Order: sequence, then C-alpha cells, then structure tokens
Amino acid sequence: MVYIVDTHAVVWFFEESDELGKEALNILNSKDARLVIPTIVLSEIFYLSQRKRITPSFEDIFQVIEQDNRCIIYPLDINVLRFLPKGLDIHDGIICSTALVYRELMKEDVRLITKDKEIIDSGIVKTSW
Repeated sequence: MVYIVDTHAVVWFFEESDELGKEALNILNSKDARLVIPTIVLSEIFYLSQRKRITPSFEDIFQVIEQDNRCIIYPLDINVLRFLPKGLDIHDGIICSTALVYRELMKEDVRLITKDKEIIDSGIVKTSW
C-alpha cells in the first residue's frame, strides 16, 4: 500500500502531537510503509516554518524525509495536473490528485493520511487517520 501524507500529518508527527490519529501514527512509524510526500506538502511546511507557526524547522523535517528510504517526494507534474479534482482548494486538490496518479496510473492501492474533512467528505480517495 502507498500512503500519500497530508501536511498536518507530517507536522503533527514531527511535533509528536496528540492531534495525530492512532492509525496515522502507526502507519508513519511502520518500517514497511511506502510514504509519498507531495511537493505542495513540503511547500506548505516551508511556509509554516518561515512564519514560526510550527515547532520543527523545515530543514529538520526535509532532512529526515530526504534520508528516509520509505519516503518518495512526488513533484507537481503534468499527471498531477491532469487529475486535479474540482471542488477542493488548490492545496488539497494537488494532494488528492497525487493520490489519484498513484491509483490510476501506477495501479497502486492508495490511502491519503489526512484529517481534512473536505477531503474525507469528497470521497475522491480513501483516507486513513
């Protein structure tokens, strides 16, 4: 299974926050998990870090993600643009469309690790929390 990871899940994982769902925590701690981090997630973390709205620095988070062989940083490419869903804000849309690329083009079983109500309610992709 491939897990696309939303911004708040990454941040709360690094902050060791109680906000992170138990299932999400288990997945993020699993040695066997295949984790995909969309570049928009890294961009949002950079923004939050620069504005001191999160505790861990962008550099610390990025270094761990970059060195973790379970993690794939997936770019905003033409395939992501082709699968952009309607009705979500651009950030959520890019994260969901990354999951759709994995599901539709790569034929992977995919879950999006998110607590985002709009994404969950949209039913566009399966979620875990």
